Amino acid sequence: MEAATDTVTLRVPDGPAFAELPRVCLGVLLRIHRIDPAELGDLATDLKAATADLAGSGDLTVDYRTTDTAVEVVVSGPGGTRRLTAPRTPDSAPD
Repeated sequence: MEAATDTVTLRVPDGPAFAELPRVCLGVLLRIHRIDPAELGDLATDLKAATADLAGSGDLTVDYRTTDTAVEVVVSGPGGTRRLTAPRTPDSAPD
């Protein structure tokens, strides 16, 4: 993630009550940017797996970034850091 101003950061407390927040935030971000979730393949599923793998027994930080060419998600937690990227098709960027 290159520009802090282009990044949305979500801090997720440890606990099962908050487990779905990273995927919900991704859905909202896609809606705001008018990105069809089907265009991104398995990004939501990969995000769910990454948050489960990295959560361990502590909080998570999830950084989201959209560009004209990709949606990037970086998940950091007690278990490490994982970067997820899904390319976008050029004609899907909003006018």
